[in-house]
Amino acid sequence: MPMMLQGTVAFEPEFVGNLAWLTRALIARDIDPDGVTIAKDLAGAGAMPRTSGVRYVYTVSTGDGDFVVIETCDARFLEQFLNRLETEDDAPTALPPKGMFARLTRWMSPPA
Repeated sequence: MPMMLQGTVAFEPEFVGNLAWLTRALIARDIDPDGVTIAKDLAGAGAMPRTSGVRYVYTVSTGDGDFVVIETCDARFLEQFLNRLETEDDAPTALPPKGMFARLTRWMSPPA
């Protein structure tokens, strides 16, 4: 079973078209895409300042846990997700990651 998409808001066609590429990127980093679920929902009022437009909450779930990213569109979420994957390849690590969720969380956390 490939990576699963779900949520209360539809994903943009461009994002869905990039799923094959994202799947290959995860596999290249030893992450099983079968265990990854990305959910997209409308952000609540607390996540949307009055001056901003609509924001979406993207919840990425793995077998080890989940994390949340708030973005304005699928393209920005995908860009942030891919940048974290690429940045991780360049950054030295002191200890090897402990499971898929630990790696994904580290990739999605803000750079130090």
